[in-house]
Amino acid sequence: MLEILAKLSGKLLPFRKLIYLAMVLLVGVIITQLLQIPSPAKPSNAFSILSLVGLIWLLLFNILLSTFHNIPRVDGEKKGRLALVKIKVKRCFYHFLAILFIGLTLVIVFLSVRMLRI
Repeated sequence: MLEILAKLSGKLLPFRKLIYLAMVLLVGVIITQLLQIPSPAKPSNAFSILSLVGLIWLLLFNILLSTFHNIPRVDGEKKGRLALVKIKVKRCFYHFLAILFIGLTLVIVFLSVRMLRI
C-alpha cells in the first residue's frame, strides 16, 4: 500500500506548482462568490459549490504529494539494529498515515457525491 502511494506521489510531484496555482484560483473564486451581494431574483451560484469541491480535492492531492514522497525503504543492507528499528517505526507511522489518507479519500468521495447530487 505504501509503495502504491509513493509511486503515485512520485508521478504527481511535477504537478505540485500547478496544484498550488489551481488552489489559489479556487480560493479566489470562493472569496468573490462570498463577497457578492445576494439578490433574491438570482438563484445560488453553482460555482461556489464546484470551487469548494475542487479545493477539497486539491488539498487531498497536496497531502498526498507532501506526505508520501519520502517513505523510508527497507533494504537488504547491513545496518545496525537501532537503524532498522527506526526505519520500521517510521514505516509504521506511514502505514497509519496511509490508512488515514484512504479514509479521508473515501469521506471526500462521499461528500463530493452528496454536494454535487450525482
